[in-house]
Amino acid sequence: MELFLRRLKRAFEKLFGVSFLVGLLVVLFMFSGIIFLNFKRVGAFYYVYTGDRFSQKHEYQESINYYKRALELYPGHVKARYNLGNIYVAYEDFDSALDCYQNALLYDPNYINARINLGIILAEERSDIDGAINEYTKAVQVQIPFIRIPFIYDNAELIKKAKGIAYYNMGLAYRDKSMLYNTDLIVSRELLLKAIDCYKQSLAISPGNYNAQYNLALTYHLLDMYSDAVGGYCRAMLIDPRSYEAYYNIAILLRQKGKYAEAAEEFQRAGNLSSFEGETSKAAFIYDVLNEVSAMAIAQHGEEAEKIEDRINSDIKKEIDDINDSEAKAVTVEELEKVLLERIKTGSVCKEYLEGE
Repeated sequence: MELFLRRLKRAFEKLFGVSFLVGLLVVLFMFSGIIFLNFKRVGAFYYVYTGDRFSQKHEYQESINYYKRALELYPGHVKARYNLGNIYVAYEDFDSALDCYQNALLYDPNYINARINLGIILAEERSDIDGAINEYTKAVQVQIPFIRIPFIYDNAELIKKAKGIAYYNMGLAYRDKSMLYNTDLIVSRELLLKAIDCYKQSLAISPGNYNAQYNLALTYHLLDMYSDAVGGYCRAMLIDPRSYEAYYNIAILLRQKGKYAEAAEEFQRAGNLSSFEGETSKAAFIYDVLNEVSAMAIAQHGEEAEKIEDRINSDIKKEIDDINDSEAKAVTVEELEKVLLERIKTGSVCKEYLEGE
């Protein structure tokens, strides 16, 4: 009896082993597609990682090869498509870049950066402004859950920043579209007001975005909203006190209002700063305008304007000329920015617009 039980036990063990093996084979067969797909995904991620490494070293052809290998293994790898599109943009192959971004969005409609880049190409390279606005609108409407893992990962700021960029580019698109309606002032104004709203939305997300603030002021300027334009340029100058465009445009506004002495001061700063930044041709043009405005100021105010011009040349120009000493450049740039910031906050042009800020 004991011998019989031992034999029966061994028989059951063999049967169980065979059944387990058969079951395992059945499971593997049933899920072979999923298992194989995961192996392909792992290989694709490796190729994308390698492509990124080559891209960081600016070896873009190698990057393209690895991204394409990744997509052959796993066509749904949206990062590979997005990165490949960025390289095609660098090569100015915009047709291929469009294809990459559009296909990435087929797999992941919430890929904000791909949608923004698609919009930029549509607006700047295909003159499809409405198509670009449509892409930017979808980008800002994307609903992606925030994922916060302390000290490891937080996508909230990345998503907010991307939406700020989308709003900014949408503002540019509306402004460009307004130029197409220069014979229809009502439609043009409505589009410029939409641009203003977009820039404000962008600044609400990224208050330190100089380009958004500058273009907000420029749009007010286009709408002849003098106070809003001056205040906007002053805020842009606070963000980047060495960007000469804001100084130049505020000088244009002052000249339009007949404030020639104040305009001459801002033209002088714009010319000096553009010269410092290496924009010599623009600096020469600005100095030509400065000479005209200085003559207007002298005609308007006589000797008083000449004294103002002398003060500008002796004070502001010296501040900027000092930074031409390459050995002291880093220090002087910081000092220059401090001087400019103080002047922006307390100067006669911007003071009233910046009170309380």
